[in-house]
Amino acid sequence: LGLLGTALAQIQTPHVLLVKVDGVINPVKERLIERAIQRAESDESNLLIIELDTPGGLLDSTRKIVESMLETNVTTVVYVSPRGAQAGSAGTFITAAANFAVMAPASNIGAATPVSGAGEDLPDTLANKATNDAAALIRSIAQARGRNADKLKETVREATSFTATEAVDLNVVDFVAEDI
Repeated sequence: LGLLGTALAQIQTPHVLLVKVDGVINPVKERLIERAIQRAESDESNLLIIELDTPGGLLDSTRKIVESMLETNVTTVVYVSPRGAQAGSAGTFITAAANFAVMAPASNIGAATPVSGAGEDLPDTLANKATNDAAALIRSIAQARGRNADKLKETVREATSFTATEAVDLNVVDFVAEDI
């Protein structure tokens, strides 16, 4: 019974999975996050923390990451870290999609207006379509997670960015944390 009790205690011990995502959001980062979510689900993790520092990335990869985050039963945290880190563009969507959106001091979030793969402005019709679609996505995420849809929409329509403190005050993220 002693060994069985120890085994049961180990099985029932709460645990957290941590994944660091640094750099441009692309299919490689998409697979990294999706594998982390799958592992957290199969390991019955209590929490998945995504430590994020990104200038942005591909909208297709961002959408797939957001879908996975919204569909999982594992509680997710996005922690924009370290100090000076950013959840730019694609990172804004990913952070907003977490159950808990957390930022390190001196980090920022926003500037989520769609641009071309080379970072250039899109032609007018394509820009309108992409911006409207991205604005609808960020509003949907905000509604699902109880965040400020208007301010998040501003990150898409007006390329607005917020400091960590501003983001908390505006209900774009949940809180600022000194460390993990």
